[in-house]
Amino acid sequence: MFRLKPSMYAAGQVDAYLIIDPFAARCVLLTEPTGSGEAARYQVERTAKFGDPLPVEALDITLDTSRFRTLPDSPR
Repeated sequence: MFRLKPSMYAAGQVDAYLIIDPFAARCVLLTEPTGSGEAARYQVERTAKFGDPLPVEALDITLDTSRFRTLPDSPR
């Protein structure tokens, strides 16, 4: 689902890209960018449900997602 923007950030060698999805009640952390141009991608994808801690090694922190909330179902 989340492909175009992460590819652009990976091409720019952004170390970590965090997606917070209030519809799915989860966070997706993409790390270790590789490649260039449209073929760029992140090698590591870590997913955490809202409420679970998410380590972000690039920033040397653990993201506390316990206060994150979901949104009601709606068309995307």
